[in-house]
Amino acid sequence: MEITTAEGWREFVNSGYERPPKIRASALRKMPPSERWIYNEARARYSQAGAFVKTPQYAAFQAAVRERVHLNPHRQVGKLGLILSGEPGQGKTTTLMQIGKEHELRRRLIRHPSAADGRVPVMYVMVPAQCSAKALLSEFARFFGLPTLVRSTYNGLLDMVANAIRRCGTELILIDDVHHLDLQYRQNIEASDMLKQLSERCGGTFIYAGIAVETTGLLSGSREGQIRKRFELFTASPFTITSEQGQSDWGDLLLAMEDSLCLLDQVQGEILASAKALHWLTGGEIGPLKDLLQLSAFRAIDDGTERLDLAEFDREAERRRRAAETGTGR
Repeated sequence: MEITTAEGWREFVNSGYERPPKIRASALRKMPPSERWIYNEARARYSQAGAFVKTPQYAAFQAAVRERVHLNPHRQVGKLGLILSGEPGQGKTTTLMQIGKEHELRRRLIRHPSAADGRVPVMYVMVPAQCSAKALLSEFARFFGLPTLVRSTYNGLLDMVANAIRRCGTELILIDDVHHLDLQYRQNIEASDMLKQLSERCGGTFIYAGIAVETTGLLSGSREGQIRKRFELFTASPFTITSEQGQSDWGDLLLAMEDSLCLLDQVQGEILASAKALHWLTGGEIGPLKDLLQLSAFRAIDDGTERLDLAEFDREAERRRRAAETGTGR
């Protein structure tokens, strides 16, 4: 699905993958091949797309988003926003999408006017590399399905997009890959200024996400004061295990990940025995951890063991430690 269009975003919000019921491994082996395949596909789908682990960082960011969505409609100028920055592998895009999805589902649940027919409470836009202000406005227009022409003027596009946001009651404007607005390029400066103009002309809350946003110039130079006064910076960082709290948070993440894999013979909590090895292998980053565990779970399902090979994690971590110490890298 293409979530950078209103139809694709709605499909994403409507998608839901229920956890398949747990059965005995012996019962799975007795299933006809076709039924066994369907069950395994349901587990994979739930693990990859249906289960979302809410970390303390996510909870804090979500609370900040909700505060600004509540306040911004009543502010005449200086709308408040948020920036989520971090290196690749920290789950920024996943966080942005989940924030938007949960917000829209809450609006539907309470029958909020922004979720009525014809309304679009949340929009999601990705910033193209080295884009001009008009090119970025065209991405906004494409989300709403608005027609754009080569001869369209900047002011014409700005009016059209701002009117669409107001008309659709859009409360949350999610802008991903904002690191592409590196302000060493003039056209990116113009695109950045356009976002400020757009935010002042509608009541929506703008949320930026990108890689190392602090280095793009958005938070320095002549624009530092403007943006820092209105946008709070959140940094998505790897988990650490150098403190008791860090160890506890890492352990909670591992337990949640372990549960999401839906392995039939996995002993609950067993994964904690390899907590240090998994941290070494992934650097405490949620993206690599999820990939590592899901690949291991696939092998466990494929070979019928239905249990993570924790010993393999320990062996691989030890191998990498020795390679690092000897400088072989192998």
